[in-house]
Amino acid sequence: MTQIASLTLNALLQPRASVFENNKSETTLDINDLTEGSINPQTFFEENVITDGMQNLLKQGFKRLSGQSSNSVFFLKQSMGGGKTHNLITLGLLAAHTLVRPQVITDPAMEGVLRDVKNVEVVAFNGRGNPPHGLWGVIAEQLGNKAAFANFYAPPDAPGQEDWEALLRGRTALILIDELPPYLEAVESRVVGDSNLARLTARALTNLMAALQRPGCERVALVLTDLGGAAYGRASSYLHDVLSDLTKETQRLALEIEPVQQNSNEVYDILRKRLFETVPDDSVIRHLQGQYAHEIDQARKMGLTPADGQQASLALIDTYPFHPSLRDLYARFRDNPGFQQTRGLIRMMRAVTAHLWDSGLASERSTIGLQDLDLNNDRIRGELLNINDKLKNALSHDVADQGRAVAEQNEPSDLSRRAATLLLTSSLAHVVDGVVGLPPQLVADYLAQPGLDLAPLKAVLNDLAHKSWYLHKDGDSYYFSSTRNINAEIEATIQSTSEDKALDIVREQLAILFNPLPDGAYKELLIFPALDQIDPKQGHVLLVLSRPQGNGLNPKLKELFDASTLRNRMMFLTGEESNYRLLLDRAKALRATQSALGKLRRSEKPNPDMILELEEREQATMMHFLTAAQEAFTHLHFPEQAGLTSLDFTGKFAEKNPASRGAQQVQEILEGRKKFVRALDASEGRKFEARVFGNAKRMTWNELLARAANTTGWPWHPAGALDQLRRDKIDRDEWRQDGQEIERGPFPLEPTSVTVRHDILDAAADRYRLTVTPKYGTQVHYAEGSTVDIAAPVMTDASMEVTGQTFTFLAVDPSYNATANKGHPTGQSFTWQAPTFLKGVWESGEVRFEASPDVEIRVTFDGSAPEKGQIYEPGKPITPPPGTHVVQAVATRGGVNSTPITLKPDVIPLDPVTPARWARTHKTTATADSVKLMDRLEKHGAKAAGVKVMVDGKGDQYGTATFSEGAAFTADALRELSEYVRKLVGPETNLHLDVKEIRFERGQNLSDWTAETGDKLNMSEVAQ
Repeated sequence: MTQIASLTLNALLQPRASVFENNKSETTLDINDLTEGSINPQTFFEENVITDGMQNLLKQGFKRLSGQSSNSVFFLKQSMGGGKTHNLITLGLLAAHTLVRPQVITDPAMEGVLRDVKNVEVVAFNGRGNPPHGLWGVIAEQLGNKAAFANFYAPPDAPGQEDWEALLRGRTALILIDELPPYLEAVESRVVGDSNLARLTARALTNLMAALQRPGCERVALVLTDLGGAAYGRASSYLHDVLSDLTKETQRLALEIEPVQQNSNEVYDILRKRLFETVPDDSVIRHLQGQYAHEIDQARKMGLTPADGQQASLALIDTYPFHPSLRDLYARFRDNPGFQQTRGLIRMMRAVTAHLWDSGLASERSTIGLQDLDLNNDRIRGELLNINDKLKNALSHDVADQGRAVAEQNEPSDLSRRAATLLLTSSLAHVVDGVVGLPPQLVADYLAQPGLDLAPLKAVLNDLAHKSWYLHKDGDSYYFSSTRNINAEIEATIQSTSEDKALDIVREQLAILFNPLPDGAYKELLIFPALDQIDPKQGHVLLVLSRPQGNGLNPKLKELFDASTLRNRMMFLTGEESNYRLLLDRAKALRATQSALGKLRRSEKPNPDMILELEEREQATMMHFLTAAQEAFTHLHFPEQAGLTSLDFTGKFAEKNPASRGAQQVQEILEGRKKFVRALDASEGRKFEARVFGNAKRMTWNELLARAANTTGWPWHPAGALDQLRRDKIDRDEWRQDGQEIERGPFPLEPTSVTVRHDILDAAADRYRLTVTPKYGTQVHYAEGSTVDIAAPVMTDASMEVTGQTFTFLAVDPSYNATANKGHPTGQSFTWQAPTFLKGVWESGEVRFEASPDVEIRVTFDGSAPEKGQIYEPGKPITPPPGTHVVQAVATRGGVNSTPITLKPDVIPLDPVTPARWARTHKTTATADSVKLMDRLEKHGAKAAGVKVMVDGKGDQYGTATFSEGAAFTADALRELSEYVRKLVGPETNLHLDVKEIRFERGQNLSDWTAETGDKLNMSEVAQ
């Protein structure tokens, strides 16, 4: 900061004693004081400035009094309090006191004029009085000839032009008329004949003005003041009529004079003269200007203003000791209705000056500005409210209220108070199209002065904008208004929000923060539940957010945990009760801000700037809420080997995208303690057996799950992890499952075994392809018939073609060593029996069968079970009896029956709505045909069963995937399977498909298929 001790107000200025007189008022002097002789001319002129308007009045007035001017009527036209009465008194004093004139009127050209003006009779009329004989009675009496108008007193009547001439002829007189409008308004009600006293007064005044144009009255001057209708609209209209008539008759007889040029430096000249006995010379002021320029340049470097210091501070030369900002701020409110322009400003700055010296602040400040107003001072507060009393609430709540206002509670308080006061005074205009408010850069310019640190200004303005109730923003400018702003609406919403509603908001936001993660440590979340609502489940972990109270976990929750059989399925997060109250308050603020933002967005004409500002505020409010949540939940209680463990929980919620931030941090804590383990590997499997299985050999799976849910030493895993562990253990033969029971190894060595499946090559000739799969054996011996031993041949491939009805297989593990408990012992052989095959067709009125060799075929024609039907010889056609609708048949060989078949004549149509199974083999030999078959499956909503996928690659690269008829594939599933096999084989492959059966959801789909392909449908191949 700049050191300014030698340039302080106290060091450079001496206020007049009148400044400190609390009862001192600019309204003390009026023209009655002039006529009564109570004004000391010397003292009066010591404290007054002769403005250009006043100088003109004095020159023109004395020229008239010397008989050298035809301007007989002077009209002082300015708003209320603009110096009109002061000008009357000045002219009156100089007219009455000859010796004082040369001290005030110093123009050499006026010396002769002043010598010609000897004794002047000074007459003054104050419209605030109520003289018994009216305006003309006052003038006649003060001129010492009251009797001249005796005929006009009772009843009242206006003297004529000749009467005025007779009274004034040969006199050197100055007639001063002030505050005429209130007088006219007061006497309008006094009826005189068919007129009233106001009209008579107006007529008398017109006659007086006319008389002043007549010979003999050349040394009589009349000076009038006007309020311009500011407060007395009706009364001033009379006066306007008088002047209008006079103008028409005398051709601009009245000379208009403006006492004080409000847009000039005269105002500051007047203030300096009225308030101070001494002021420093120009060199000191220029030095001070340099310091101001430096401070503004510093503000520019901080990004607070674009202004150039030298240029912005130039006005100080004219306004000192008043801050340059006074010029702009005063111009805004000087035209307010009822405000006494010059007089009101003098009164206000007198009060500010007195405060600065009385408080000692004059020893710290270098200028006087409206930002220095102490609005806790009743005198200053009253002056400001006289300018615009509609800002009373704004003043009290936001600016100054004995330390309770918003600006007084922000930091740094001095800068905050000055900024708020400055914005308030910039908002005092109360006229149409009045300018109000300041942008931040002007706030910086207007506050800048040596010794004041502006660095925190942006934060100060931001705080004021977010906390004040009456501060608004229009574009870049801040201004105070009598209407509440969005802050007040938000505060009202906060005050009206119940604790229950705040609690709902807290729950809603915490649900977002602690939303369970996919495959996370916990799956269920309860926020502030009642005790009877806490119901943990065996299959997953529950997180309970407990309302913070006291200094730890609610004892009732500890009791619930200890009594539960699911202790390893719950944990608790809680904190300090004091922080919980703050959380509720922040929740209310968040709801209020979001509500205000929603209302603004739904308004008919939403303000984009306000929406953006409120969106930023919502983000800030959310950050405050999240910070409060961090401080409210500080202890995580979860089960470990020794019981319930408590760890510090340092949540970090106040970041972007807070969804599940809490859940993530809970999980990080648990992972750090190895309470939550993502992967159930072999090591975890051993831990499970040690901690959950214990010493048991067999246990039901549900019992194991229950133990895991109650064993506090067992870690948590993602959902489904235990089921995956079970599958993995069983696959590794470390566990075996028998119904619901799980048995853990080690187990006795399993004997070898064999499974056999077949593909039909020619069922009628008993020719099949057998695929043999050993279990626990690497060699498979085979033999035709029902017996086999290790002397039998060994299969060299996984499949073989056979012709016959019975073959037996035996798997052997050559590494088996019983002594070393190595390998697997030889188990039972497996005998494969060729199936009994039967197929039939009913067409052209005949039934024909195709069957395995050596079978017996039985047939019925009435729908009854074929096992008791007539025996027919295979290969010979059968003609069903007339009226037969269905043929049932079964083949038997060696005591083994075929699957019974049902035949229907081709004339029986498909049922279009019943599902259909089409037992016709579909084979493709090229990739393109395979793709077409899959496309057709998709088109007709069909599935393929008994599928074989064959892929040929380069050279000896090939692959086959075969599935039983129990597995049915949709088109998409078949495509996925085909692509997988093709990728395994390699590039440039050819795809073959072999489908034994196609299944349709409706018979109509099968009809559509055959209609598209042109296939002839054999109903013997269809089952519905």
